[in-house]
Amino acid sequence: MLVPLGAAGLTAVGKTGPAACSQQGMTVRIPHEPRMSGGAPAEVVEWRRHRLVEHGFPLGLAWRLARQQVDLHALLELVDRGCPPELAARILAPLDEAG
Repeated sequence: MLVPLGAAGLTAVGKTGPAACSQQGMTVRIPHEPRMSGGAPAEVVEWRRHRLVEHGFPLGLAWRLARQQVDLHALLELVDRGCPPELAARILAPLDEAG
């Protein structure tokens, strides 16, 4: 995300003192938390993966499901009711990926 320096309340400093920041159009990049390909923050994906592994999902399947927009609670409920993890993943797979 780019934000004008003045709007972010930031000042730029040159090598020997304050830089000429009065130039219009100067921007600064504000860092954001890293995101995975699905748009979820990396720590959310890791948390989802951890929950899936705790419930018996193989590591590779857990990674794939953690990055997808799959209902985690529905997956875990199916497994808690005795459904094998691989079958639970197939049941809740989005239709465009089921083929």
